Amino acid sequence: MSQLESPTPRTPRHTPAQAERRAELADAASGFDGFPAIKWLRATGVDESETVDRWIGGRLAPLPVGVTWDVVLLPHREGWRVWQQLQMLDVKTGPMLLTNKHMAVFVPTGSADDWDLPGARVLKLGDTVEVPHPSVAAPRTQAAYSWVVPPLNEPVLTDCDDLYGAYAAVCVEHADGAPL
Repeated sequence: MSQLESPTPRTPRHTPAQAERRAELADAASGFDGFPAIKWLRATGVDESETVDRWIGGRLAPLPVGVTWDVVLLPHREGWRVWQQLQMLDVKTGPMLLTNKHMAVFVPTGSADDWDLPGARVLKLGDTVEVPHPSVAAPRTQAAYSWVVPPLNEPVLTDCDDLYGAYAAVCVEHADGAPL
């Protein structure tokens, strides 16, 4: 090719808006610009780049359960009521994720092994949980998922006994006909 000929322009891999969003999420994953650092993500052993790529693409990222935490899935409406009760009791909670079907509550590994309340399901080692970026907190959503309590830099998890008590109380209220 002569010096006067210009090379064939390359098509950018990402649009400028996508590149900017990618940079924002990469910064967020590193803890810059006011977003929470995500040591909790690193602790699971997932590929951070792949996770950020999924978030940039507007998709949820699968995280393994049972490595750093277990997840208790509560029915959607009852989960909201449990969150309200925990707030009224001033209980410190860890990450809580709202989906269209469940409230997912992150608890210490093994602490919910003996759960026996109706409607609750415990995700353990071998399971995965799909999550949006930590900055996607209510009322914002990503693929209809939203953090009610987003994960923070230091891993705080909900005490399973407090969660069990609040959910048991909600179940009793519901059985007595109280509105949720």
